[in-house]
Amino acid sequence: MMERPSERPPSPRQARPEFPEPAGRPRTVDRPPTRDPRPSARAVPPARNLDAARAWQTRQTWRQGAWPAHATWQEHRAHRWESEHRTWTQRGGYGGYRIPETQFARTFGDRHTFRIGSRPMIYGGYPRFRCRGYWFLIVDPWPEFWVDDWYLWDDVYIDYDFDGYYLLDRRHPGVRLALMVSL
Repeated sequence: MMERPSERPPSPRQARPEFPEPAGRPRTVDRPPTRDPRPSARAVPPARNLDAARAWQTRQTWRQGAWPAHATWQEHRAHRWESEHRTWTQRGGYGGYRIPETQFARTFGDRHTFRIGSRPMIYGGYPRFRCRGYWFLIVDPWPEFWVDDWYLWDDVYIDYDFDGYYLLDRRHPGVRLALMVSL
């Protein structure tokens, strides 16, 4: 007795794509970034009182070797972002005001994107914008490969990465603009 082939359609794992990928090219799938849900996996900024944060900002040591202050928005556009931006580690670390961790987790991070919505105003020589009750100074140049009005259209978010705050743009993964919580 000969066994009949199964009449059931193949499972999704067995199904072949209608248009196979060319040989040698791996198939890519867009996935949202994963985040480790364990509390210890997230960088928790050390507590700092308001007076200590103000003193650090007043000393302006964060400007040493950094992007200089400019009078206009357009002057804050980089010519070669890769060589002109600085991380907080390169600046000597972030010593400014820290958003309390419980509030930061509720309102900031990669799950809480927003659009700045209007051109950041220049304050103390740096672009500044308001988000969720806080003022932020962009202390890095914005990349030359971003469109002129990215602040109107791009979904951005604020994150903390061990050494300080950064503005990240979903359209340009890997680009982090150093931010300072402005008092």
